[in-house]
Amino acid sequence: MADVDEKEKAEKLAAAKKRFDQLRKQRGKAQKPSESKKKDGAQEVDEETAASVTAEQGEDSAELTKSGIDGNNDGSSKASPDNKDGTMLDKSSTDDAPGTPAQNPAHNRQPSLSIQSKMRSSSFRRQSLSQGPLSPSANGTKSPDLPTLTPDGDSVNSIYRKQAARLDELEKENRRLAKEAQDNEKRWRKTEDELEELREASGDVAQLKARAEKADAQVEEFNKMKQENTSLQRQNSQLQSQSSKRHVSSASVIAKPSSPLSSLQAQLDSKSSTIESMEMEISNLRSQLDKSASSTNTHSEQVSALEGKLERAERAAGAAQRELSDVKKSLERASEKAVKEGSERTSNETKIRSLEREAEESKKDVEESLQRVDTLEKKLAALTNLHKDSDGRRQAGERERERLEKEASEMRRRLAGLENENLRLREERERARKRDASGADDEGVDELEDEERRRLESKVRSLEGEVYELRRGVWREKRRELGSADGDEGPASPGSKFDDVDLSGGTPSYRRQSMAGPRGLSFQNVLSSGFSAFTGGGGRDSLETFEGEDEFDEDAFRLAQEEEARKRVERVREVKRGLKDWEGWRMDVVDVRAGGGGAGEIFDI
Repeated sequence: MADVDEKEKAEKLAAAKKRFDQLRKQRGKAQKPSESKKKDGAQEVDEETAASVTAEQGEDSAELTKSGIDGNNDGSSKASPDNKDGTMLDKSSTDDAPGTPAQNPAHNRQPSLSIQSKMRSSSFRRQSLSQGPLSPSANGTKSPDLPTLTPDGDSVNSIYRKQAARLDELEKENRRLAKEAQDNEKRWRKTEDELEELREASGDVAQLKARAEKADAQVEEFNKMKQENTSLQRQNSQLQSQSSKRHVSSASVIAKPSSPLSSLQAQLDSKSSTIESMEMEISNLRSQLDKSASSTNTHSEQVSALEGKLERAERAAGAAQRELSDVKKSLERASEKAVKEGSERTSNETKIRSLEREAEESKKDVEESLQRVDTLEKKLAALTNLHKDSDGRRQAGERERERLEKEASEMRRRLAGLENENLRLREERERARKRDASGADDEGVDELEDEERRRLESKVRSLEGEVYELRRGVWREKRRELGSADGDEGPASPGSKFDDVDLSGGTPSYRRQSMAGPRGLSFQNVLSSGFSAFTGGGGRDSLETFEGEDEFDEDAFRLAQEEEARKRVERVREVKRGLKDWEGWRMDVVDVRAGGGGAGEIFDI
C-alpha cells in the first residue's frame, strides 16, 4: 500500500510539474503578442502625437522658436506644458527602465512606450520647424485651437497627458508582475528540489519495506517451526505414556530386547536437538525482528516527516500556480486596458472627422433631395394632366363601345327577324308552288298542310319562349323546383334511363315488353345504353335546344355543363362503389349476340 501511495504522489508531482511548464510556456507566448500590441499602440501614439503637434503649430511664433532651440540642445521638444509633463513621465520611465534588465536578464526589453513616443514626437517637431513654408510665422496666420472632446471641457492635449500617465502606470504594473513571476519561479524551483529529496527518501523507504517483508517471511517460518515443535512434543508424550504402560503390564516384554524403544529414544533425542537448534534460531530471529521493527519505526517516522514536507510542497506549488494564473490574468487585463484606451484615443479623432464629413454629405444630400423634389413635382403635374386626358379618352371609348354594342344587338335582332321573314316567305313560295303543281281542287291536302303549319308555328313559338326563358335564367329556377319535387328522379337523373331488372331468374317484364314490341335491338343499342348508364343522357335534350340559335347565355350554358359533368362523375363513383357488391357474378350476353328477342338473364352465379 505504501508503494501505491508513493507512486500516486510521484504521478501527482509529475503532473503538477507538467502543468507548471505549460503555464510558463503559455505565459511566454502571451508576452510575445502583448509586446506586438505594445508596438502597435506605440505607433498609434506616434500618429496621435504627430496630429497634436500639427495642431500646436498654430500657437505663438516665439514659443515655437524657443521650443525649437530647446529641441536642438536637449534632443526633446518642450514647446508646451503638455510636453513638459511628457518629459517628467519620460524621466520617471527612464529611472525605472535600468532596473528591469537586472530583474529579468532573460528578456531583452525595449524602451517604454512613452520614451518611444517622445522620441518620435521630438523628431517630428524638428522636421516641422526646419521646414520654412509650413511655419506659422511664414504664413502669418494662426490655426484655430482644437475643439474639446469631452463634456468636461478636456482637450486633446489633456487627454494625451492622462493617457501617457496611464501608460506609465501600466508599465510599472507590468514590471511589478514580472518581478512577482520571477519570485514564483524561484519558489517553484525550491519545491522541485524538495521533491527530488522526497524521491530519494522514497527509495530508502522502499528498501526498508523490502527488509520488513523479509522479516515477516522469517516470522512466518518461525511460526511454522513452532507448530511442528508442539506437534513433536505431543507425539513424544504419547510415546512415553505408551512405553510406561507396556513396562508395567508385562515383565516378559521387558526381558525382550528393547530395540523399538531404543529407536524411538534416538528419534526423540534427534528431535529434541532439532528443537533446541530451532529455539536458538527463533531467538536470533526475534532479535533481528526487534532490530528491524525499531529500524522500521525510525523509517516510518522519517516517511511521515517526508510526507508532511511533500504535502507542504504540494500546497506551495498549488499556491504558486494560483499566483501565476492571477498574474497572467492581471497581465491580460492590463494589456486589454492599454489596447482599449489606445483604440478609444484614436477613435475620437476619427469620429470627429467622420462626423464632419457626414455633415457635409448631409448638406449635399439635402440640396440634391430638394432638387429632386422640384423635378418630381413637375413630373407629377405632367402625369396628372396625362392621366386626366387618358381618362377622358377612355370614357369616350367606353361610350362608343356601348353604342356599338347596342347597334350590334339591334342589328342581330333585325337580322333574326329578317331570317324568320325570309323563311316564312320561302315556305309560302314553296306552298304556292306545290299548290300550283297539285291543282286547286286538292283542298283536303291544303287543310292538312295548314293544320301542320299551325302546329309547327305553335311549336316554334313555344321553343322561342323557352329560349327567351333560358336567356333570362328562368330555367335554373324551374330546374331547382323539379329537383326539389322529384328528388333524385328528375329529368337530369341518369337513373331514369334504366329499367327494373328481376334478379330472381325468371323472365323479366322488360324482356316481355321487348319481345312484344319490335325486335330491332342491336348490339350497338346495348353498348349505347351501357354508356348512358355511366355518362347519363339527361342533358342531351337540353343541349339540343341550343342548336340553331345565334345567341344564348354562354355563362348559363357553361354552368349547366359543369353541373351535368359533376353529376355524371358522382354517378360513375356510385356505380363503381356498387360494383363491389357484384364481385363473383358473370354477365350473360349470348342471347344478345345471337340476335334473340331482347336480353337474356343478365347475371349468373
